[in-house]
Amino acid sequence: MTAPFARKGQPLMPQHLTADTSIGERLAYWRQRRGKTQTVLAGLSGLSQAYISSIENGSRVVEKRSTLVALASALQVSVAELTGKPGDPTDPMRSRAVAHVPAIREALIRREMGYANGLPALVGDVNSLTHAGQAYDFAAAAPMLPGLLLTCTGIDMVRTCQQGVAVLKYLGYSDLSRDAANLGVTAARDLEDPAWVGVAEVNHVNSLPTELGDVPVTVASRAADEVQSSAGDPRVRQAYGMLHLHAAIRSATNRRPGDALAHLDEAQQAADSLGEPDDQLGLAKLAFGPTNVGIWRLTVLREMGDTERAIEGAKEIVPERIPLASRQAPFYLDLAQALASSGKRDDEAVAAFLRAEAIAPQFVRLRPVVRDTIAAILYRTRRNAVSRPLRRAAELVGLQGRLH
Repeated sequence: MTAPFARKGQPLMPQHLTADTSIGERLAYWRQRRGKTQTVLAGLSGLSQAYISSIENGSRVVEKRSTLVALASALQVSVAELTGKPGDPTDPMRSRAVAHVPAIREALIRREMGYANGLPALVGDVNSLTHAGQAYDFAAAAPMLPGLLLTCTGIDMVRTCQQGVAVLKYLGYSDLSRDAANLGVTAARDLEDPAWVGVAEVNHVNSLPTELGDVPVTVASRAADEVQSSAGDPRVRQAYGMLHLHAAIRSATNRRPGDALAHLDEAQQAADSLGEPDDQLGLAKLAFGPTNVGIWRLTVLREMGDTERAIEGAKEIVPERIPLASRQAPFYLDLAQALASSGKRDDEAVAAFLRAEAIAPQFVRLRPVVRDTIAAILYRTRRNAVSRPLRRAAELVGLQGRLH
């Protein structure tokens, strides 16, 4: 599976925008379609012309969410139109998961409207769904969602929606992810339990698109303020801390580093008061504690552009303390991208990528930026110096054609 790169001097056509199309190629396509030069786009987005050129030619990747937002805004497109649908549509695991999306959509509509007639046969329970979701096994989680969305109530509904938000988001169905989040919020508020309201609001923030600016931060902050009066309950404090972690990354994306660090500090205080989660991983298996905050700190610092501090801080984190793919894989993926962005630690970056892929292959292969980052490493690697790990990474993300 090789990308349909346009010949030099020839723009991509709409039919060439496939799952294999890089973010740089998509950027060039939309820039040309909008009739803008690289210089004009640079002025509109607050970036340099040289940086935009390097993204388009594949020598650099878009390293920060805020950059994607700035480019999408300047071109009047969504971030999704720049990144494309997650993953390769021919990948059998993704295809198995996506095959259940129509049934998930119908279940969400029926539940919202109060029509749960013709219930599908259950293919799993909430615990099985949670296990599959937190292992990033979307092919196993997706078929469980329709039946559970239609039949669950109370806490089980909040937990089902928690996994539904993540599965649908990573498969590229952001509208359905938000529908699942809203369903979960309704169920949690019916419970009148601030801990589960906090969990549902965490999922709500997680479902909101990157380009919404301050909205996700406002939602997270308001929810944190709402549950704070009950934070004497350790369960509530876990949800409270997670809300501040989400507010931190969204603040960093909005280029407000001071706010991002303030939210991180608030989460750190909550985590220090709780310690590491127990064997059950705490409320809704959020696994909130000092290690989790350390994992998020790496993400936030990388988004802020403080790459060296992010890499140094990562040395103090042992993600294996949390036995969840949904914590370990993002850590190694963020570390890989931080290492790759330095331009001088490509071997370490490739090793971290491969470690993340070994932990959660479906998650890593669904991330558009992964393919672009491996492509950029190949771009700056001499043809006769491609290492075995780099060759393996290239093959995993469909870049075999770049090896010859």
